[in-house]
Amino acid sequence: MKSIEELTSRGNKPRLVPTFKQQERNLLSVFMSLIDIVPAIRGEFLKTCGYASGRTCQYQSHMEVTYTSPRFPEVRPDGLLNCIRGKNEWAAFVEAKASNSPIRPEQIIEYLDLAAMVDVGTIITISNEFARVPAELPYHIAASKRRKADVFHFAWADIRTFLALQMNNPDIDEVEHKILAECLEFFWEPTCGIITYDAMPPDWPKFVEASGNALGFGTNTKGITEIVHGWAQERRDLCSKLIHETYDIVELGHQAGVRADADLRLKVDRKALADDYSLSAEYIFKKSKTKLKILAKLGRCKTSLALEMPPPANRMAKASVNWFVNSASDLDLSDAIISFDWKGTRQDVTIPFPELKSNPELGYGDQKEAPRSIRVIRDIHDVRRFKSRKKFIEDIEKLALSTVRDAKIAGWL
Repeated sequence: MKSIEELTSRGNKPRLVPTFKQQERNLLSVFMSLIDIVPAIRGEFLKTCGYASGRTCQYQSHMEVTYTSPRFPEVRPDGLLNCIRGKNEWAAFVEAKASNSPIRPEQIIEYLDLAAMVDVGTIITISNEFARVPAELPYHIAASKRRKADVFHFAWADIRTFLALQMNNPDIDEVEHKILAECLEFFWEPTCGIITYDAMPPDWPKFVEASGNALGFGTNTKGITEIVHGWAQERRDLCSKLIHETYDIVELGHQAGVRADADLRLKVDRKALADDYSLSAEYIFKKSKTKLKILAKLGRCKTSLALEMPPPANRMAKASVNWFVNSASDLDLSDAIISFDWKGTRQDVTIPFPELKSNPELGYGDQKEAPRSIRVIRDIHDVRRFKSRKKFIEDIEKLALSTVRDAKIAGWL
């Protein structure tokens, strides 16, 4: 237990309400306090760091750790996590940066040297630099150095998304849920130091260009994995924004299935990108059973969004259509197509909203029973902006968030 026993002080505990001057210390203090207080969240996070802590381990954490022996390097990791289960002990140093400050590789190398001396087997770094997966670092550490301990990296935006998804965790009680919600509010403060995911990988314009010519690209084309991972990060980041916007439980769906693991999702996404030149995302709003689906078609430089909702209960065809038109009467849906999925018909009935608003009968015709679902469909088709790494993300998020705000006004969520 050198990682704990030889600490200079055990008084540097993380605080849920920190008062540090540095953004990174405040962020880390809140995060470390949260996983200290809520075992279910701690267990899920440590799993991503390669350790199955369970809910009953002896756990403690410290900030700004230093060691007494003069033989130890004079370095001070920002944090220390320590778990003991029976005879098994696991410990990790944590280094955090905020805003535009990057992780310094030389500092992590010093931590690795210290870790080997005090029986710490893991280094966790957190900053606003994005990694494809936690084990693939956005900074360089020589393989010979990484043999001393496991090194994992997380972007703060990914930490925030991870916490937002924990709002669905059934093992969190009412008080823990409230603490989690308050911590998330802090992580959404503009001044907290978290920078969101805002640009696709550098090869994005090349892949968009390739999708429109004869050469195209395939599943083994260099750079396709980075594009798929970039989209996965945006998909997760947008999920956290939808949760923050709606205060609803939002589940991240996928064409591979809700319970598909990261490897299967990656495989399915890569095949869809190579075969159809498309990227997709699906969000399920648990309370209202409404779904938000996004499809980006690289070959057409077009992004489509569909908000799919169930009809109101105990209403027939005419009443369902009139309910929808009335609920949307104060919204600007001049760019939207409305689709009704009627039972027993092979094709949906799709109508531009302005036409439906002026003549609701176009929506139900001779139908008697309620539709299976109602969809609000919106498109963005701007070749120049689609090819831009940043503007592509900007347009998707603007479209999704504005549609969700409309849905809240209309009472669909």
